[in-house]
Amino acid sequence: MSADVNPSTSPILRPPAEPTRKAAGKLALFGAGIGLTYAAAVIVVDQAKANSVSPVYVQARNALLHYQAEKGAWPKDFELSQAEKVMPGFKLDALTDTLGKCELPGKWTFVAKTAEGWPAIVFTPAEASRGFQRTLGVVDGWIDDGQADKGDFLVRRDAALLRLSAE
Repeated sequence: MSADVNPSTSPILRPPAEPTRKAAGKLALFGAGIGLTYAAAVIVVDQAKANSVSPVYVQARNALLHYQAEKGAWPKDFELSQAEKVMPGFKLDALTDTLGKCELPGKWTFVAKTAEGWPAIVFTPAEASRGFQRTLGVVDGWIDDGQADKGDFLVRRDAALLRLSAE
């Protein structure tokens, strides 16, 4: 009498219905699929946020360099949302539009002199997190050298700075 026919044999003692390697392979593929799905979702979200952040830096940089070229000096520190009050007569519609479309919540400011001694566009996130650093690391790769702690674009734990130079 075989184990399949004998009803008194416990199911745990019966031989598996499929080979162990095949079952392990299925489980591994299932786990890899879940992992790749999660990674893809994180990457897509970071890329989408980065796509909305980089134009703000570009438009603010253009407006501030234009101001510095015309006036011969940098404006005083201000919030970018208040740029029209500080820089009257400059076309700031593109900057205002990109600020409104930015998906990363936080505060955008211009600082005429940072602790290092240079002017910068500073973004301070509403909530500092690794996601903020990941997103701005992507932006760093697009507008600078891709190294968060070197170059003209610096990503710190609580803020991101784009160094401006009028050379």
